[in-house]
Amino acid sequence: MLEFLPPIILECPDCGEVYVVSNPLNNKPSEKRIAFSDGFFIDELNPRVPGIIGCVTCELGFFPENGKLIASPEWEEFHEKWAHLKRAAPPSAGNLALELRIRRKMDEKTEKIILKEFWYAGNHSDAGRKLLQKNEKFKKFWAKSLERFEELLNAENNYERILKAELNRQFGRFDECLMLLSSFTDEFSEIIRKKATAGETEVFRVI
Repeated sequence: MLEFLPPIILECPDCGEVYVVSNPLNNKPSEKRIAFSDGFFIDELNPRVPGIIGCVTCELGFFPENGKLIASPEWEEFHEKWAHLKRAAPPSAGNLALELRIRRKMDEKTEKIILKEFWYAGNHSDAGRKLLQKNEKFKKFWAKSLERFEELLNAENNYERILKAELNRQFGRFDECLMLLSSFTDEFSEIIRKKATAGETEVFRVI
């Protein structure tokens, strides 16, 4: 069993709300990790750090790198002083839509971070799935946002190229997906390739 460093404690730079965040030095998955084809994962022992953290008191979220580091405790101190705090989580699907509408002048890096979390919200959160099922306006905005995300992803970057391929598979653009994966021979890419060849568009669990 892997030994993980204790979480760090970050403060929202705007309101001072405090959150528990996985230690960035914990870069290995635990044996309990559940991973999906879009890159999202669930890991009880080493939870995913969202690209943008939803703040319970601020209108907009904040980026982990902009949070104020309050503490890097050892495990004993963490359990004594910090374990009761709220775990960092991304904004809700509705709030992410608001983020995209309000943040008019975003650089490309910021826009990609929010768009990816918006993609994940629709694929993996109950609230996001309900909005996609029941709110046609939200569904159209989500689809338009994912098209924008696909445009921004750089096919020259291997990580982004695989995300781009997976997005195209979910769009039903299977030929584009297969073309983007043509240079990859790893097991993960092969699974996506098989799903595309079979005409499947749903996000799926890979681990």
